[in-house]
Amino acid sequence: MKFWNFWKSSNSVILEFDHIDDKNMDDFVQQIEEVEKYYAFDRLENLARRVFQRKKLGLASIFFKNPRKSVLLRAVPFLLEKKIPFTISLRADCIGLNRLPIEEEFNLYLRKYPEKFTGETQAQLFDWGWNHPQKAEAFLLGLRKTVGPLPLEAVDPTLFFATWGKLLEIPNEWVSWGITLNVSPQLTSWVENEILFMRQQLGQHPQVARVHYPSENHRVFPFEWDAASLKKLALEACVGRLDGAVTHSSDWWNLPVWRFST
Repeated sequence: MKFWNFWKSSNSVILEFDHIDDKNMDDFVQQIEEVEKYYAFDRLENLARRVFQRKKLGLASIFFKNPRKSVLLRAVPFLLEKKIPFTISLRADCIGLNRLPIEEEFNLYLRKYPEKFTGETQAQLFDWGWNHPQKAEAFLLGLRKTVGPLPLEAVDPTLFFATWGKLLEIPNEWVSWGITLNVSPQLTSWVENEILFMRQQLGQHPQVARVHYPSENHRVFPFEWDAASLKKLALEACVGRLDGAVTHSSDWWNLPVWRFST
């Protein structure tokens, strides 16, 4: 692995991860061990506060995009042993239900039955996922009848999300929680209900968020999450779509993610 020569106390870095399997666990460990030579690890909300308050930077934050079983199985034990704090972003509609996010389940259908779908169908589903999530869910469930069962035979079972009970087993002193914003900011009430459910399950209000668009090919939407919409939800920071280091010029509602060169 090739690491960068960029370490300065004038910036901070957010390291973002998702599925941690046997193939990328070594890379994960190498990245953490390299970063800790130069940065102090802290929770993402603390990193964001230093940006907002224009205090000295030099922090690194570990941010998991989803609470996948693989994260709890491989990454979390490693971080707890090293006493490194981390943040996990949650999608309440998938936790404990043996479900994958809507767009991931649709992609499974698309790979298994490509002849059954057009580009127009895909674009429509992604639009529904952002603006009308209940329509997207109904469409996806309808595929069980019109196309066939969800093709799970080739799916790594640790891709699925952990249960609330497993999440609660993580010591509070090392984990903080975020929420995944996978719908339009016009649907604030939808997100508020998710946050309420998270508070009921975890006994905590999420402090940070990440914006997740249905597809990398559909990243331009008429309504974007901004500082005003995030403040309404009492969120302190949001990981957006930018790449790079966090500096005092970074917006707390659109924080960049550092990408390792390979």
